[in-house]
Amino acid sequence: MKRNCSFTPRQVGYFYLSMLMFSSIIATYFLVQGIWMILPFTIIELTALGIALLIYARHALDYESIAIDGSSVTVEKNIGGKLERHEFNTKWLQLKQEEDGKRLIRIEQSDQELSIGIFVPVDARAQFFKDLRQQIRCES
Repeated sequence: MKRNCSFTPRQVGYFYLSMLMFSSIIATYFLVQGIWMILPFTIIELTALGIALLIYARHALDYESIAIDGSSVTVEKNIGGKLERHEFNTKWLQLKQEEDGKRLIRIEQSDQELSIGIFVPVDARAQFFKDLRQQIRCES
């Protein structure tokens, strides 16, 4: 499961580069005309856009991966470039659906607890929960 993003980080870079060039051409034109006040606003605009696109690009490749192999379940999460890997034993784990509005799925095993399903659409999470529970039972 991964985040549904319209642009890859490379496409975001190309978009920012095109905006940088376009805004610089306009700012240069006004600077040549003697209207120097457009330059600070262009710098502020491009800085704000750059920060926003950097935040977007950092999360564009987020994902959750679940691998069920015999008696183990491996969950790998990459959120904002931070990679987490958790392993659970299928004989001891418990699957629960959270009762809040998000209805994420919790995997619990003794002292470990992990919420998954953030990239699954809200209306499909109940079916995802059923499928995951069935798959874990079949594999163990």
